[in-house]
Amino acid sequence: MKTREQIITSMCYTYRHDYGLDKQEDPGGYNFPSLAGMTEAERRSLWNTMAQIFDNDIMPNMEFRHG
Repeated sequence: MKTREQIITSMCYTYRHDYGLDKQEDPGGYNFPSLAGMTEAERRSLWNTMAQIFDNDIMPNMEFRHG
């Protein structure tokens, strides 16, 4: 059985295929959207958004299997 964290991480990969790829923040403050990957701040923000969706809309309607 998957844990809450594993499910949320899977949701992140479903939403952004490049969730696991690192992209460095540009010191000049420019954003290069054509480059694959996410900064740590972008990754954390997406994970928190998916966690909120999971906790508020999915989890209350789930029954976890035991055993």
